[in-house]
Amino acid sequence: MRAGACGDGRPSLTDALAKSCNTAFGWLGMELGAQALRDQAGKFGFGQQLSVPMAVSPSRVPEQINKPQEALSAIGQYDVRVTPLQVAMIAAGVANEGVVMQPYLVRQTKGADLAVLDQTQPRELGRAVSKDTAGALSRMMQKVVTDGTGTRARIDGIKVAGKSGTAEHGEGRNPHAWFMSFAPADDPKIAVAVVIEDGGNAGSEAAGGRISAPIARDVMKAVIAP
Repeated sequence: MRAGACGDGRPSLTDALAKSCNTAFGWLGMELGAQALRDQAGKFGFGQQLSVPMAVSPSRVPEQINKPQEALSAIGQYDVRVTPLQVAMIAAGVANEGVVMQPYLVRQTKGADLAVLDQTQPRELGRAVSKDTAGALSRMMQKVVTDGTGTRARIDGIKVAGKSGTAEHGEGRNPHAWFMSFAPADDPKIAVAVVIEDGGNAGSEAAGGRISAPIARDVMKAVIAP
């Protein structure tokens, strides 16, 4: 959490998300409780055995945690485990008005004569949040990019929604730097998750908004503003 991120200690949810105010979301995690955290994460795909068609390691929120561990889990620490694919699915679910889709790697298979032999059809995994909640999250994530930790993901003339993350994962190890995003926020075409393991060249100074957001920006630009 950045110094002064929580202002007077009573930030709005939008400001807390934009400035990465960990204590606000840690408190919310304790208020909601472990089961609510696991249930909501499950709606986004946590705990599911996904195939793309290769098997994907399930992401998870830990079982049987105490109050301090609930706070840590609510901000993605303690024993929370998540794959880049899962983080991209969360971003895509918000972009898709709350509906999470089955991820896949192969769009179609063609024969030697280039005739299409098999075509993957989009399939819903389920609704994670309501359309209204997804819209509110999108607006909050846009604030992250316009006036928060994700300003390095800005694209001129395009509304971008995003969220940075800096994940500690072991004593004496540099943090992983995360950024998830989608764009255009008002007509989504692409969702992205970037993780720089152990902070890359930034080492202990790594932060998602600093080193992962520019990569996410470049990937989105390559798709929507070639």
